[in-house]
Amino acid sequence: MIIILAVLAALVIPQQVLAWGGGMHLQIGLNVLGNLAALPAGVSAVLAAHPLDYLYGCIAADIILGKKYTHYLLHCHRWGIGRKVLQTAHSDGERACAYGYLSHLAADAIAHNYYVPYKIMRSFATITMKHTYWEMRFETFIGREVWERAREVCTTDQRANDALLRSVVAPTLFSFGTNKRIFNSIMLLSRLDKWQRVMQTLSDNSRYELAEEDRDEFFELTQEAVFDFLCHQDESRLQKADPTGERALAVAAAVRRNMRLLYKSGRMTKAEGLEQVEVLRVKLRQALFKPELLGELLNG
Repeated sequence: MIIILAVLAALVIPQQVLAWGGGMHLQIGLNVLGNLAALPAGVSAVLAAHPLDYLYGCIAADIILGKKYTHYLLHCHRWGIGRKVLQTAHSDGERACAYGYLSHLAADAIAHNYYVPYKIMRSFATITMKHTYWEMRFETFIGREVWERAREVCTTDQRANDALLRSVVAPTLFSFGTNKRIFNSIMLLSRLDKWQRVMQTLSDNSRYELAEEDRDEFFELTQEAVFDFLCHQDESRLQKADPTGERALAVAAAVRRNMRLLYKSGRMTKAEGLEQVEVLRVKLRQALFKPELLGELLNG
Protein backbone atom coordinates (compact mmCIF):
# COMPACT_ATOMS: atom_id res chain seq x y z
CA MET A 1 0.00 0.00 0.00
CA ILE A 2 2.75 2.45 0.89
CA ILE A 3 4.41 1.88 -2.50
CA ILE A 4 1.13 2.69 -4.24
CA LEU A 5 0.87 5.89 -2.20
CA ALA A 6 4.43 6.80 -3.09
CA VAL A 7 3.78 6.38 -6.80
CA LEU A 8 0.52 8.32 -6.59
CA ALA A 9 2.24 11.12 -4.72
CA ALA A 10 4.95 11.40 -7.35
CA LEU A 11 2.45 11.39 -10.21
CA VAL A 12 -0.56 13.21 -8.83
CA ILE A 13 0.64 15.84 -6.36
CA PRO A 14 0.67 19.11 -8.33
CA GLN A 15 4.04 20.72 -8.91
CA GLN A 16 2.77 23.80 -7.11
CA VAL A 17 2.14 21.90 -3.85
CA LEU A 18 5.74 21.87 -2.73
CA ALA A 19 8.94 23.76 -3.22
CA TRP A 20 11.37 22.38 -0.69
CA GLY A 21 9.50 19.61 1.12
CA GLY A 22 8.22 19.98 4.66
CA GLY A 23 11.26 18.23 6.09
CA MET A 24 13.66 20.68 4.48
CA HIS A 25 11.67 23.68 5.69
CA LEU A 26 11.57 22.28 9.23
CA GLN A 27 15.30 21.54 9.18
CA ILE A 28 16.06 25.13 8.20
CA GLY A 29 13.59 26.39 10.80
CA LEU A 30 15.22 24.32 13.54
CA ASN A 31 18.62 25.69 12.51
CA VAL A 32 17.22 29.21 12.85
CA LEU A 33 15.90 28.43 16.34
CA GLY A 34 19.31 27.05 17.24
CA ASN A 35 21.04 30.27 16.20
CA LEU A 36 18.74 33.01 17.46
CA ALA A 37 21.70 35.15 18.51
CA ALA A 38 22.35 35.79 14.81
CA LEU A 39 18.97 37.54 14.44
CA PRO A 40 17.84 41.05 15.42
CA ALA A 41 16.74 41.18 19.07
CA GLY A 42 13.06 41.78 18.29
CA VAL A 43 12.77 38.85 15.90
CA SER A 44 14.86 36.60 18.14
CA ALA A 45 12.64 37.28 21.18
CA VAL A 46 9.45 36.45 19.28
CA LEU A 47 10.83 33.18 17.90
CA ALA A 48 12.35 32.15 21.24
CA ALA A 49 8.99 32.59 22.96
CA HIS A 50 6.96 30.85 20.23
CA PRO A 51 9.15 28.22 18.52
CA LEU A 52 6.27 25.91 17.50
CA ASP A 53 4.37 28.79 15.92
CA TYR A 54 7.48 29.66 13.94
CA LEU A 55 7.99 26.08 12.78
CA TYR A 56 4.33 25.83 11.82
CA GLY A 57 4.72 28.94 9.68
CA CYS A 58 7.76 27.34 8.05
CA ILE A 59 5.55 24.61 6.59
CA ALA A 60 2.13 26.32 6.53
CA ALA A 61 2.83 28.27 3.34
CA ASP A 62 2.28 24.98 1.50
CA ILE A 63 -1.19 24.35 2.94
CA ILE A 64 -2.85 25.89 -0.12
CA LEU A 65 -3.08 23.55 -3.11
CA GLY A 66 -3.62 24.62 -6.71
CA LYS A 67 -1.69 27.86 -6.28
CA LYS A 68 -1.53 28.47 -10.03
CA TYR A 69 -5.31 28.83 -10.17
CA THR A 70 -5.34 32.16 -8.37
CA HIS A 71 -4.39 35.65 -9.58
CA TYR A 72 -0.61 36.01 -9.63
CA LEU A 73 -0.72 38.92 -7.16
CA LEU A 74 -2.72 36.75 -4.75
CA HIS A 75 -0.43 33.72 -5.08
CA CYS A 76 0.39 32.63 -1.52
CA HIS A 77 4.09 32.41 -2.43
CA ARG A 78 4.42 36.11 -3.27
CA TRP A 79 6.41 38.39 -0.99
CA GLY A 80 3.44 40.77 -0.81
CA ILE A 81 1.22 38.07 0.66
CA GLY A 82 3.90 37.05 3.15
CA ARG A 83 4.28 40.65 4.31
CA LYS A 84 0.50 40.95 4.65
CA VAL A 85 0.46 37.87 6.90
CA LEU A 86 3.01 39.59 9.15
CA GLN A 87 1.14 42.91 9.11
CA THR A 88 -2.15 41.16 9.97
CA ALA A 89 -0.71 39.22 12.93
CA HIS A 90 -2.15 40.41 16.28
CA SER A 91 -0.09 38.42 18.79
CA ASP A 92 3.55 37.42 19.14
CA GLY A 93 2.57 33.81 18.43
CA GLU A 94 0.98 34.87 15.15
CA ARG A 95 3.99 37.04 14.36
CA ALA A 96 6.25 34.02 14.91
CA CYS A 97 4.08 32.08 12.47
CA ALA A 98 4.32 34.94 9.97
CA TYR A 99 8.13 34.96 10.26
CA GLY A 100 8.03 31.23 9.57
CA TYR A 101 5.83 31.83 6.53
CA LEU A 102 8.30 34.42 5.21
CA SER A 103 11.22 32.08 5.97
CA HIS A 104 9.44 29.50 3.81
CA LEU A 105 9.26 31.98 0.93
CA ALA A 106 12.95 32.82 1.30
CA ALA A 107 13.84 29.13 1.13
CA ASP A 108 11.57 28.57 -1.86
CA ALA A 109 13.22 31.45 -3.70
CA ILE A 110 16.39 29.33 -3.81
CA ALA A 111 14.55 26.14 -4.78
CA HIS A 112 12.54 27.72 -7.59
CA ASN A 113 15.17 30.07 -8.98
CA TYR A 114 18.28 27.91 -8.72
CA TYR A 115 18.01 24.28 -7.60
CA VAL A 116 15.05 23.16 -9.72
CA PRO A 117 15.91 25.24 -12.84
CA TYR A 118 19.41 23.77 -12.77
CA LYS A 119 18.03 20.24 -12.56
CA ILE A 120 15.60 20.98 -15.41
CA MET A 121 18.40 22.16 -17.70
CA ARG A 122 20.60 19.24 -16.75
CA SER A 123 17.90 16.78 -17.86
CA PHE A 124 18.14 17.75 -21.55
CA ALA A 125 19.31 14.26 -22.56
CA THR A 126 16.63 12.39 -20.57
CA ILE A 127 12.99 12.73 -19.64
CA THR A 128 12.05 15.77 -17.60
CA MET A 129 11.45 14.98 -13.95
CA LYS A 130 8.81 17.20 -12.38
CA HIS A 131 10.27 19.53 -9.84
CA THR A 132 8.36 17.75 -7.09
CA TYR A 133 10.65 14.77 -7.76
CA TRP A 134 13.80 16.76 -7.03
CA GLU A 135 12.30 18.30 -3.92
CA MET A 136 11.30 14.86 -2.64
CA ARG A 137 14.85 13.65 -3.26
CA PHE A 138 16.07 16.20 -0.72
CA GLU A 139 13.65 14.83 1.86
CA THR A 140 15.67 11.60 2.05
CA PHE A 141 18.47 13.54 3.77
CA ILE A 142 16.24 14.80 6.58
CA GLY A 143 16.96 13.22 9.97
CA ARG A 144 14.45 11.29 12.05
CA GLU A 145 14.58 13.91 14.80
CA VAL A 146 13.19 16.50 12.37
CA TRP A 147 10.20 14.30 11.59
CA GLU A 148 9.61 13.79 15.31
CA ARG A 149 9.50 17.57 15.69
CA ALA A 150 7.08 17.69 12.75
CA ARG A 151 4.72 15.47 14.71
CA GLU A 152 4.85 17.91 17.64
CA VAL A 153 4.22 20.92 15.39
CA CYS A 154 1.30 19.31 13.56
CA THR A 155 -0.42 18.07 16.73
CA THR A 156 -0.20 21.40 18.57
CA ASP A 157 -3.28 23.65 18.57
CA GLN A 158 -2.73 25.94 15.58
CA ARG A 159 -6.23 27.39 15.30
CA ALA A 160 -5.09 30.98 15.84
CA ASN A 161 -2.44 30.67 13.14
CA ASP A 162 -4.88 28.97 10.78
CA ALA A 163 -7.33 31.83 11.30
CA LEU A 164 -4.56 34.29 10.48
CA LEU A 165 -3.67 32.49 7.27
CA ARG A 166 -7.31 32.04 6.31
CA SER A 167 -7.85 35.80 6.64
CA VAL A 168 -5.03 36.64 4.23
CA VAL A 169 -4.45 33.81 1.77
CA ALA A 170 -6.86 33.61 -1.16
CA PRO A 171 -8.73 30.30 -1.67
CA THR A 172 -8.00 28.29 -4.81
CA LEU A 173 -9.47 24.91 -5.78
CA PHE A 174 -10.49 23.99 -2.24
CA SER A 175 -11.58 25.66 0.96
CA PHE A 176 -8.91 26.34 3.58
CA GLY A 177 -10.30 23.49 5.70
CA THR A 178 -10.03 20.99 2.85
CA ASN A 179 -6.55 22.23 1.99
CA LYS A 180 -5.52 21.77 5.63
CA ARG A 181 -6.80 18.20 5.76
CA ILE A 182 -4.92 17.29 2.57
CA PHE A 183 -1.80 19.02 3.87
CA ASN A 184 -1.99 17.14 7.18
CA SER A 185 -2.26 13.87 5.26
CA ILE A 186 0.83 14.72 3.21
CA MET A 187 2.79 15.59 6.36
CA LEU A 188 1.62 12.39 8.06
CA LEU A 189 2.69 10.34 5.04
CA SER A 190 6.10 12.05 5.03
CA ARG A 191 6.65 11.10 8.69
CA LEU A 192 5.94 7.39 8.19
CA ASP A 193 9.01 5.17 8.43
CA LYS A 194 7.77 3.00 5.55
CA TRP A 195 7.38 6.04 3.31
CA GLN A 196 10.88 7.24 4.15
CA ARG A 197 12.32 3.80 3.40
CA VAL A 198 10.54 3.70 0.04
CA MET A 199 11.83 7.17 -0.86
CA GLN A 200 15.35 6.20 0.21
CA THR A 201 15.20 3.09 -1.99
CA LEU A 202 13.98 5.13 -4.95
CA SER A 203 16.75 7.66 -4.37
CA ASP A 204 19.45 4.99 -4.01
CA ASN A 205 18.41 3.37 -7.29
CA SER A 206 17.77 6.55 -9.24
CA ARG A 207 19.70 7.20 -12.44
CA TYR A 208 19.49 10.92 -11.68
CA GLU A 209 22.42 12.12 -9.61
CA LEU A 210 22.16 14.42 -6.62
CA ALA A 211 25.81 14.86 -5.73
CA GLU A 212 26.78 15.51 -2.12
CA GLU A 213 28.58 18.74 -3.00
CA ASP A 214 25.47 19.95 -4.84
CA ARG A 215 23.31 18.99 -1.89
CA ASP A 216 25.55 20.91 0.49
CA GLU A 217 25.58 23.98 -1.75
CA PHE A 218 21.81 24.12 -2.12
CA PHE A 219 21.25 23.57 1.60
CA GLU A 220 23.77 26.19 2.69
CA LEU A 221 22.49 28.72 0.16
CA THR A 222 18.92 28.14 1.35
CA GLN A 223 19.91 28.58 4.98
CA GLU A 224 21.82 31.76 4.18
CA ALA A 225 18.77 33.10 2.34
CA VAL A 226 16.49 32.55 5.33
CA PHE A 227 18.90 34.20 7.77
CA ASP A 228 19.44 37.09 5.36
CA PHE A 229 15.71 37.70 5.14
CA LEU A 230 15.10 37.48 8.90
CA CYS A 231 17.98 39.88 9.53
CA HIS A 232 17.17 42.43 6.83
CA GLN A 233 13.54 41.74 5.82
CA ASP A 234 12.45 44.39 3.29
CA GLU A 235 16.10 45.36 2.76
CA SER A 236 17.14 41.77 2.05
CA ARG A 237 18.66 41.25 -1.37
CA LEU A 238 16.42 38.21 -1.63
CA GLN A 239 13.46 40.54 -2.22
CA LYS A 240 14.58 40.62 -5.85
CA ALA A 241 13.98 36.87 -6.20
CA ASP A 242 10.44 35.67 -6.92
CA PRO A 243 9.63 32.81 -4.49
CA THR A 244 7.50 31.14 -7.18
CA GLY A 245 10.46 31.17 -9.60
CA GLU A 246 7.99 31.59 -12.44
CA ARG A 247 10.41 33.24 -14.86
CA ALA A 248 13.46 31.19 -13.89
CA LEU A 249 11.55 27.93 -14.36
CA ALA A 250 10.24 29.08 -17.75
CA VAL A 251 13.74 30.09 -18.89
CA ALA A 252 15.17 26.76 -17.71
CA ALA A 253 12.50 24.87 -19.65
CA ALA A 254 13.28 26.90 -22.79
CA VAL A 255 17.02 26.25 -22.42
CA ARG A 256 16.35 22.55 -21.98
CA ARG A 257 14.23 22.43 -25.14
CA ASN A 258 16.96 24.12 -27.17
CA MET A 259 19.67 21.85 -25.81
CA ARG A 260 17.56 18.76 -26.35
CA LEU A 261 17.07 19.69 -30.02
CA LEU A 262 20.83 20.06 -30.45
CA TYR A 263 21.47 16.79 -28.64
CA LYS A 264 18.83 14.77 -30.51
CA SER A 265 19.99 16.12 -33.88
CA GLY A 266 23.58 15.09 -33.18
CA ARG A 267 24.91 18.64 -33.17
CA MET A 268 25.90 18.39 -29.51
CA THR A 269 27.14 15.48 -27.43
CA LYS A 270 25.84 14.81 -23.94
CA ALA A 271 29.24 15.71 -22.48
CA GLU A 272 29.24 19.03 -24.33
CA GLY A 273 25.73 19.73 -23.14
CA LEU A 274 26.54 18.99 -19.50
CA GLU A 275 29.56 21.26 -19.74
CA GLN A 276 27.36 24.04 -21.09
CA VAL A 277 24.84 23.50 -18.29
CA GLU A 278 27.58 24.09 -15.70
CA VAL A 279 28.40 27.40 -17.40
CA LEU A 280 24.73 28.36 -17.30
CA ARG A 281 24.52 27.29 -13.68
CA VAL A 282 26.89 30.08 -12.70
CA LYS A 283 24.65 32.62 -14.44
CA LEU A 284 21.58 31.08 -12.84
CA ARG A 285 23.04 31.59 -9.38
CA GLN A 286 24.00 35.17 -10.20
CA ALA A 287 20.44 35.80 -11.41
CA LEU A 288 19.09 34.97 -7.94
CA PHE A 289 19.80 38.55 -6.91
CA LYS A 290 19.89 40.06 -10.41
CA PRO A 291 16.86 38.55 -12.19
CA GLU A 292 17.56 40.71 -15.23
CA LEU A 293 20.43 38.29 -15.97
CA LEU A 294 17.98 35.44 -16.71
CA GLY A 295 17.76 36.58 -20.31
CA GLU A 296 21.47 35.81 -20.72
CA LEU A 297 20.75 32.11 -20.20
CA LEU A 298 18.76 32.03 -23.43
CA ASN A 299 21.64 33.70 -25.25
CA GLY A 300 24.32 31.60 -23.59
